Amino acid sequence: MHRFVAVLLAIGVSGLGQEPQTPADRPQPGRLAGERSYPEIVAPPRVGVSISQTKLSLADAIQMALANNLDVEIDKTNVSIAEENVQAAHGFFDPNFRWVPAYNLVNAPTGSVLQGATGITTDRSFGNDFYYKQMLPNHGTSFHVDFLNNRATTTNPFSSFVPYYQSRLIAGFDQPLLRNRETDQYRTELQVRQKQVSISRLDFETRVVDIVTQVQTAYWNLAAARADAGVNREVAGQAQEQLAINRRMVKAGTVAPVELAASEAELERRLDSFYSSLEIITQVENQLKTLLSKDRNSDLWHDEIIPTDRERLPDPKYDEVRAAVIAALDRRPELKAVTVRQEINDLQKVYTRNQTRPQIDIVGEYLLTGFAGSPLTETNPFTASQAAIYDRLNTLSAQQGLPPLSPATGNLPEFLTGGYGTNLGNLFGGRYQSFQAGISVDLNIRNRTANANYAETVIAERRLKLEKAKAEQLVEAQVRDALQGIESSKQRINAADSSVKAAREKLESETRLYQTGESTNFLVLTRQNELADSRRRYILAMLDFNKSIARLQQAVGTTLADNRIKLP
Repeated sequence: MHRFVAVLLAIGVSGLGQEPQTPADRPQPGRLAGERSYPEIVAPPRVGVSISQTKLSLADAIQMALANNLDVEIDKTNVSIAEENVQAAHGFFDPNFRWVPAYNLVNAPTGSVLQGATGITTDRSFGNDFYYKQMLPNHGTSFHVDFLNNRATTTNPFSSFVPYYQSRLIAGFDQPLLRNRETDQYRTELQVRQKQVSISRLDFETRVVDIVTQVQTAYWNLAAARADAGVNREVAGQAQEQLAINRRMVKAGTVAPVELAASEAELERRLDSFYSSLEIITQVENQLKTLLSKDRNSDLWHDEIIPTDRERLPDPKYDEVRAAVIAALDRRPELKAVTVRQEINDLQKVYTRNQTRPQIDIVGEYLLTGFAGSPLTETNPFTASQAAIYDRLNTLSAQQGLPPLSPATGNLPEFLTGGYGTNLGNLFGGRYQSFQAGISVDLNIRNRTANANYAETVIAERRLKLEKAKAEQLVEAQVRDALQGIESSKQRINAADSSVKAAREKLESETRLYQTGESTNFLVLTRQNELADSRRRYILAMLDFNKSIARLQQAVGTTLADNRIKLP
């Protein structure tokens, strides 16, 4: 009896996540002088975990998750896509330049010998046209500048110039007065995409907060699971030691052999609990590895993760529901995202209302024209058909001493004679100027499409208000739940701590009675189980407290600030 290691497992609970220690290092508070440590229960190997270890603080785990987590990387690309979409929308107002070189050959049949003695007229032309269009970002104004150039030849004998050049310079504008003046499709799209960048960043912040909260939860789950396994290992060691003592006592004849069966059954039950706790460690550790690893080939999958943070977190700074809710309503990215969606709907509402108006635009164009060519040297058929008449008249006129007559063909101005350069000189010299201005009216009598689109934005506005009210209500509930979880956990920690102290005293007392023959093996094992159960409840209360702190940070919107995280 005196060699009995008085199952005084009054092992103090030194904090959440206490790691199992070797017998030489295990803390000794509450033990009697000269007592040995309990036998170390050897844990079986875990699937996929080698002997290497990775010790992680909570801050290190969060940073690793933000650097490697796939969900964070996916949402980060969404922000980049939204920013590129804004650049694409700016492209609506980029100048558009178009160049159209073209060659045309037209062989047209003709039924007049005056146009072609062979029954065909051949026209060849080469065009070299340039177009510039620009939409301005304000007031829906657009303008264009067209520079058209053409060189043409023809077999038509009545053409005065072969070849001839013609150029036109056209400058025009379009200014809406009602529809599309306040806003239009392109300006609205640009503003919407700029707002969508804000939504993408808020969604990214929400994702980061969610990942950080998941890491915190998984981290504390692992710390608690390891602490629970440590308790199960120690109580199994207690049962193993109790069985060894009872065997010696049965051999000495001081205890009935039936006590061996009770001790063996209790040992196997505790071993079962210990092995089950190892499975839980593996499960929660894999959850944490999933959050921390970049992919399934990460070396972290082969390591045993050892949480180094085990202490209870500090109490939150919010001690009153109303202050916490006000802070949450101001900080939560989800609520900010709803506000931005309302702003987007307001932009669309302005646009759809604008589309219900008549389309009345002021339009105008200013045109310069240039022309030049080489005069045709051949006689046209009309003049040639009168050649015999003019010859006879000139012969008779000569006999009478009269001057000869020539066909009245007329002469074109000298400034039209020349090549492409002369053509450009006539163009920019302003010889041929034209101008037109007017009003374009496009009136859709019923315009059901625009009216329906506007009504849809009004409905969406009402729906977004309801969604925001619902989101605010959810935030209120989350803040209340987190604060209640913290208060309940604090009370449970105090109760569990008192329970551990009381259970330790009961075990020490029962052990002394057993040593003097005044108690039984059953009562000693029962007291051991009571102490182990109290320690587990203390571990669980500490776990729930730290997880409630993480949930409160998420609910109030301080997760990033409290963990010193700055988003790019």
